[in-house]
Amino acid sequence: MLLSWSFRRKALYILAAALIGAVVLFAVYETFFTAAPTCQDRAQNQNEQGIDCGGVCTLLCPSLTHAPQVLWARAFQTDQGIYTAAAYVQNKNGSAGARHVRYSFQLFDAQNSLVVERDGVVDLPPVQTIPIVEQNINVGTRSVARALFAFSDTPVWKRVSVGTVASVQVSQQQLLPDGSRLSATITNNSVADVSHLAVVAVLFDQAGVARAASKSVVALLPSGSQQDVVFTWPLGVPDIVRAEITTLPSF
Repeated sequence: MLLSWSFRRKALYILAAALIGAVVLFAVYETFFTAAPTCQDRAQNQNEQGIDCGGVCTLLCPSLTHAPQVLWARAFQTDQGIYTAAAYVQNKNGSAGARHVRYSFQLFDAQNSLVVERDGVVDLPPVQTIPIVEQNINVGTRSVARALFAFSDTPVWKRVSVGTVASVQVSQQQLLPDGSRLSATITNNSVADVSHLAVVAVLFDQAGVARAASKSVVALLPSGSQQDVVFTWPLGVPDIVRAEITTLPSF
């Protein structure tokens, strides 16, 4: 018995629809039921400690991280009407860092009135103590009595792999007795070149109070090479007993 053309055409349509449906169902199954878990699938399906964080994921879960602690913030006059603001920040998240974190320095006068505010963005490397410095802050004819530092963003902490952060050594520090000049040699002990290396110097008096700060950026430090860095304070900084130089390589 021969089937009519209309019946055969209808059967072909049904068969084609069934095949398309099977392909769609297979794709859905592959995507949602058999796909390998990742750190971007919005599911806690590995040894993660939260959704896409902790465990094998580089992103640390916010509930398990520590907010950066501001140890101190100060402002130092470097010239007539010009100040440098500095802060020491503690990173208690071990081998984790955070990128592009916004911050703000506020400088106040003796009457606690705001003189000026300076905003910035910083990367927080996996370093325990991180100095943050803003230079050449113009306050006009006003004087600054104190400084306040705060982060404008909540840092997003990610684990940094061993070897990602360059190994840079600071040696041969020399500070003039009047605190007007500090020099040192930095050495790149890494197998890779280091670019845009921030180097921060802070001077302390006998009481451990910061009295001056400065920042320099080395554009390129090739692997195995050395470079001298020099920080100057033309007005001098009396009664300095200790200088700390911190290198903050990118990561």
